[in-house]
Amino acid sequence: MKNLTLEQHRARIENIRTAEENNKKYLRRKRIHEYLAGQATYNLGDYPKKFSIAPTEYDYELLGKLAGAGVKLIQIHEEWNDSIRHLGADKYSSHDPEGLQKFVDLCHSLGMKIIPYISTGFFHEFDPDFTEKFCRVQRRLRDNYFSYRICWAGSPEWREYLLPRTFAALDRYGFDGIYNDWGYDGRCYARYMAIKEGRIDNTMPYDPTLEDLLGFVYGEVKKRGGVYKMHCDLNYAPPVKDKVYDYLWIGECVTDPKIGDGKNHPDYVVPCPDFARGISGSYEANFAKTIPFLQFPLFTCGRPLMGERVTQDVQYYGDPNNHATDYGFNHRVLNYMKEHPNGPYTYSLWSAIPSDPNEFPIWSKYFALYQPMVEENSVAYIELRECLDVLSPIPDEVYMSMFVNEKKYLVLSNFTGKDYELQLAEVWCDRENGTKAASFTVPHGKILFLEK
Repeated sequence: MKNLTLEQHRARIENIRTAEENNKKYLRRKRIHEYLAGQATYNLGDYPKKFSIAPTEYDYELLGKLAGAGVKLIQIHEEWNDSIRHLGADKYSSHDPEGLQKFVDLCHSLGMKIIPYISTGFFHEFDPDFTEKFCRVQRRLRDNYFSYRICWAGSPEWREYLLPRTFAALDRYGFDGIYNDWGYDGRCYARYMAIKEGRIDNTMPYDPTLEDLLGFVYGEVKKRGGVYKMHCDLNYAPPVKDKVYDYLWIGECVTDPKIGDGKNHPDYVVPCPDFARGISGSYEANFAKTIPFLQFPLFTCGRPLMGERVTQDVQYYGDPNNHATDYGFNHRVLNYMKEHPNGPYTYSLWSAIPSDPNEFPIWSKYFALYQPMVEENSVAYIELRECLDVLSPIPDEVYMSMFVNEKKYLVLSNFTGKDYELQLAEVWCDRENGTKAASFTVPHGKILFLEK
């Protein structure tokens, strides 16, 4: 518990009271609990190439830097396991268990949680354990080195296979939860049924069977005190009614992200800008599009990608010239590394080639501004439309939110296409430059951080 002084208690009580009185209209109100705002995805290597997961001096330095910036959650992807059984392990065990354990232990020693990729739907169709009983539709995700079938949440055989292996992996390595890339067949099945029944409706309806499977995993993760993160394709949320995740990752394969994408999803949403698929604009612009909506972008980092994911003696799928695919992206990395063997490097499957060397300083700068706003038990008023603290009109393209604890924080992004003149009822302080005033000019595409 954070111990407050008498003056801090007085300030907090006053802030909570006046915020509730003054904030008249907004999208939603959220009291913040158990929110790990600083999250990073960390590349371990160029699977299916054989490599050691054991931390090197490079990892000690980078993970230490992340911990120092306030990162609390590290997310690793399929290179931790052996999803196509190429290196002597399988989808639920590591090809380098000793090295992985040392990596997990290092994260823990730095005060960070670590969660691995485990899917409740994707499974390699050439795995010796695969059976058609796992599936209800003939749908597959085939790209790069994998040919994944989409397994059905309503298959007893799939559940019997999936669940004990998922929890065994969680317990074996001391992971702090899981990242679930769902691999859901529901959208495909909805289309199939619509065509079969002569309907045009292709929407994805509420799915109690999916909800039950996700809820089962969520419950087991929480029983272990863990963190459960979901990804449901693009910017979707799962078609469920119950709480079945802690964090929802959005943004992968979204080439034209909108301001506030995912703002209507249950909290907490973690956006990941996908520069590999050709997002236009600067890296910095993403913070103005997300922070006012109680979102903070995932930081993508780790060991450099060398392009060797597409050079191994395995079956590959796809067109190396299709930049929208994983296979095409890794071929671009391979060609780039031939011309730039000493870098600058690319650090994730969602990065530009090469990654922007200024990403970490920019990310750290905004995260330092974000952290005090979202401390435990803070109250957020998301997307204000009427507020007695604000005298100027709030256009639809100005996205303003208030975060309240021992201080009052006002944050706003301007996407009107011109300068926005903010007029306030009292003097506030610009947290970036210390300017104190009752009016501020916010240029188009920029974000302003104020403190009262």
